[in-house]
Amino acid sequence: MENQDLLFYDIECYPHNAFVVFKDIDKNFLAIFKDDDGFEGLRAFVGSRTVVGFNNYWYDDHMLNAMMKGWKAHQLKELNDLIIGGAKQYPQKGFNSLDCFQQIDVGFPSLKKISANMSKNIFETPIDFNHPTPLTDEEYEEVISYCSYDIDRTIDVYKMRVNSYFQPKASLVEMNGQGQRWNTTTLSANALLGNLTLQKWSQIRLNADDFSDLSMLDLVPSEVRDLWLNSKDDKGKVTITEFDNDIEFGFGGLHSVHKTEKRFENVVLLDVASMYPNIILNINALGKATEKYKAILEERIAIKHKDKVKSDALKLILNSVYGLLKNQYSPLFNPKAALSVCVFGQIALYELGKRLSKVAKIVQLNTDGVAFIPFGDYKGIWEQWEEDFNMKLEADTFKLLVQRDVNNYIGVSEDGKIKCKGGDTSRYAYDAFFKNNSARILDICLVNKVVYGHSVIDTLIENLDKPQLYMYVLQAGHTYKGTFDDTGKKYQKVNRIFPTRKGEVRLYKKREDDGLVSFPDSPEKMFVWNDDVSKLERFERIVDLNHYVQVVEKRLEKWM
Repeated sequence: MENQDLLFYDIECYPHNAFVVFKDIDKNFLAIFKDDDGFEGLRAFVGSRTVVGFNNYWYDDHMLNAMMKGWKAHQLKELNDLIIGGAKQYPQKGFNSLDCFQQIDVGFPSLKKISANMSKNIFETPIDFNHPTPLTDEEYEEVISYCSYDIDRTIDVYKMRVNSYFQPKASLVEMNGQGQRWNTTTLSANALLGNLTLQKWSQIRLNADDFSDLSMLDLVPSEVRDLWLNSKDDKGKVTITEFDNDIEFGFGGLHSVHKTEKRFENVVLLDVASMYPNIILNINALGKATEKYKAILEERIAIKHKDKVKSDALKLILNSVYGLLKNQYSPLFNPKAALSVCVFGQIALYELGKRLSKVAKIVQLNTDGVAFIPFGDYKGIWEQWEEDFNMKLEADTFKLLVQRDVNNYIGVSEDGKIKCKGGDTSRYAYDAFFKNNSARILDICLVNKVVYGHSVIDTLIENLDKPQLYMYVLQAGHTYKGTFDDTGKKYQKVNRIFPTRKGEVRLYKKREDDGLVSFPDSPEKMFVWNDDVSKLERFERIVDLNHYVQVVEKRLEKWM
């Protein structure tokens, strides 16, 4: 899809005014269509081009369709209120569209939340959407500016996702011949199945052809086998202690961590290459579609370094199948097949760890890999395991690995690169614009302390020229009345704050019963700043570094 074919847009609707603004990918203004001229020329302007918005599949596309029909402002306001009130709307087919909100993250961040995470201006329009009179010229210009700003942020989001999401999705649409509005999991299922219908399993299977061959279960303790065979709701866990690890079996990935040590040197990590896709092939989890799945896997390997867009599209198909086996709304839904993939993986990883424990100290087991410190030759074990389980292992090494638990660790590779996993450290090197990007400095301080021994206060002082690292983004969920301070003043839906020594404001989430609830890890005194962070002056005089010291030191207790 060419950039010149993209129209980025946003809609604003009031009782007496409604309009839609369009920009190009370079944020240049293209056009505005208003209710007072009947939206004349709107349909022809869009034509065969593709409109791009944020959450437009839920709201804007329906409004745009009505605008193309020449609806009046009061009619559009009625539709607006129905949509926001939750009334069911049906997909529009009169134009092409992409939604930057689609599958963005499981946390479903609002555009304002993303803008805040990007340290941009997050002011909300001061003009109530139920404004009782027609907008004045001044109010109209203010709303246009607000609308234009949201389009700019939508363009930013599109550019961040174009390579990772929209291009692979376009390739999937091309494979299917339809489905531009479908999400990638639906596209993947359709690309894989075509007209095939798969039969659900009534029990687990660990052999490609024989439901009765469950001999693999003999490789795990009897209580683990009983859990998998007898659970009615695929819930529960069994923890055993072996090779100085507490090992947790359940209905997800295998997890274990060394019981007494947290810091390890010269660690080898053996990861299973494309573990779930290969297990799906090993147990023939897709029946008649398994051969096509195998062909997709082989094609991706062949083109991985030749055609990145198609390779990424094929990767989406391969990696979505396990989740679709558990999705009751998917044509691939087969919960016993999903459990079989899970069980096969846990048995295989446990057996690898058990074999390696004879020649190594086991640091951890995780969903698709084993970390260990060898004291003997492990290459023969590696090769035999690959033959026994028909999967391949890939090796990586860390000169240092520090773990809080199996889901939180810091690895330092031989060339000094740092790999972080878990909530305490995952934002050490990168922003998380679509997730929680609050106080990234906490992650940086913790890693610098654990890996390099840098004092927390030194890291805080060294980064004072980057105030965006210190910001907290606060948003009350939809189950709350909103964000208020302790005087009863109401604030925006999304707010950016910094801990401060001099402030007297503290923001809370207000419950439906008017009770106030603190935001997690939030300071007692807050400096509210909803403008662009780059405009913040004399930051070092505003921020209270002691707040960050206290939070980091509390987290460090679990790492040291």
